[in-house]
Amino acid sequence: MIIKNTTILNFKDLSVKKDVDVLIEENRIKKIGKGLNGEGEVIDGSKFYLTPGVTNCHAHVAMTLLRGSAEDTTTFDWFNKHIWIYEKNLTPDGVYIGTLLGVAEMLLSGVTLVCDHYFYMDKAYKAYKESGIRADLAWAVFGTGEGWEEKFKEAMNFTEKYSGLDERLTISLGPHSPYICPEEFLKRIAEISESTGLKSHIHVSEEQWEIDKSLKEKGRTPIEYLKDIGILKKGTILAHAYFATDSDLDLIKNVGAYISHAPKTYMRFGVVKDLLPRAIKKGIKVSFASDGPASNSNINIFEVARDAALLAKISTGNPEIGRVEELIPLLSTGGEFIGREDIGEVKEGFVADLLLIKKDSPNMNPDTNIFANILYSLSDRDIDTVIVDGKIVVKNGKLLTIDVDEVVREANRIRDKMIVKRDERPMQTFGV
Repeated sequence: MIIKNTTILNFKDLSVKKDVDVLIEENRIKKIGKGLNGEGEVIDGSKFYLTPGVTNCHAHVAMTLLRGSAEDTTTFDWFNKHIWIYEKNLTPDGVYIGTLLGVAEMLLSGVTLVCDHYFYMDKAYKAYKESGIRADLAWAVFGTGEGWEEKFKEAMNFTEKYSGLDERLTISLGPHSPYICPEEFLKRIAEISESTGLKSHIHVSEEQWEIDKSLKEKGRTPIEYLKDIGILKKGTILAHAYFATDSDLDLIKNVGAYISHAPKTYMRFGVVKDLLPRAIKKGIKVSFASDGPASNSNINIFEVARDAALLAKISTGNPEIGRVEELIPLLSTGGEFIGREDIGEVKEGFVADLLLIKKDSPNMNPDTNIFANILYSLSDRDIDTVIVDGKIVVKNGKLLTIDVDEVVREANRIRDKMIVKRDERPMQTFGV
């Protein structure tokens, strides 16, 4: 495949290369230059910007099935009176369809990599395999509650069976959180991580009550506690960490862990914090995250980036915080989160996870500051072509790998069985 006469926008350094050709062989960018020739499809890139694919580093993708099911409520009621009751109705087939629905939404909006943390991940794996997106899968486990031992066994069987099967689909460990998982269970996860080399992907410091409870019961913040028991280490993906203290951020930086930042979830719950500018100042590796569609409503990472910029400014009262040049690089940092240094740039030798974005859209013009346009003006309709692992999965704005109409029909059918309260007992309890 060769893309001719395009304009490359690299998110990492905000560099621009105009009127160049990009040669893709197998799944990698072979050559960037002028007047290139190659075999396979030739794409006229003159009307497009060529960018890295964007990455979503914490999501509960199959929660598409619960979109709109718990609106205008507190986090306590969201979990305890709605979501953790509905999720007791979740089935393997539901996860398969819900994941396909989420993948369709992500690919059409330019997401080429997702770190998914949910249940029945063998079915999610099937959806990811078929759809062509890149994914890191962590089967969520609690280590407590009804039937937890059998569920944990399922998760570990999945982990053992699917680790290393497909370079495009990687596996992580998925302990839910330090406020749910018992200490001995988390230590067991830490041992498995050490013996297998698999990283952990875990929720932490999501709300102030978690900090207060941990300090009272353990004498440490949740992040300090995770470090002491072996969960927090180089490569650990920390979902949210929204209430991390300054000393927590120093600890995260020093061990080489990552933060997945999901601003829209918190904005919808009315919680305004300045985590992102603090984390950036500390030099922590941060990536954007959608969280679940039941709290974020969609899985559009360009929108997440926009929300993150606005939240950074509002939380600090400083319009000079959350600058374009600080936030644009976070759109494509996900490769590092899954241990891949060859993902996230339009660069020779890198994996071809790429987007072609329309130049001539009204909302993308004038192009006085194209990176500002990408952060604040771009919409789904501007994504023309999506390439993952060297293969075109979206062309002319149309998804090639999923029958969207059929998935939508199935999702609505399953939804009717999901959003039912057969009793009032949540699967776990959120809060003190």
